[in-house]
Amino acid sequence: MSQHAVWMTFRSMTADPSVKSQKLKPGTIKRIITYGKPYKSHIIIFLITVVIEALLVVSTPLLLRELIDKGVLPKDTGLVTKLAFLVGLLAVVDAAFNIFGRWYSARIGEGLIYDLRSQVFAHIQRQSIAFFTRTQTGALISRINSDVMGAQQAFTGTLSGVVSN
Repeated sequence: MSQHAVWMTFRSMTADPSVKSQKLKPGTIKRIITYGKPYKSHIIIFLITVVIEALLVVSTPLLLRELIDKGVLPKDTGLVTKLAFLVGLLAVVDAAFNIFGRWYSARIGEGLIYDLRSQVFAHIQRQSIAFFTRTQTGALISRINSDVMGAQQAFTGTLSGVVSN
């Protein structure tokens, strides 16, 4: 899902007055955690990947500082070559971890979407005919999609942002 689509989903959710008026119920956090339990090992690997990515991003400027202070200014071409190679290698390793992290994020997110949509579908199937008579189909589908996508983004995107920062 593109960043634009995620933003539009969140925007539609926050524009919905029924979402704005809701307060977080005490058991909600426990229920959210239960959705993540089947993906516990994936989430741990994902979080480790995010931490490593953050460390790699921070280490690049430190290497560049050493390259300039101890290599360029004293005109030590050997050190400049070694540190430049290391900076390049670090960029490649960072890109690999980035791809790996995105893959795990997508795997967790798509699994959550599948689980949530399956549960929502099962719940909707149990509703009475009167429910479908009084509920607009488009509004119901839109609400389901935005809620499920919001939950998926909160689990992967927000979790990643909190850990990396």
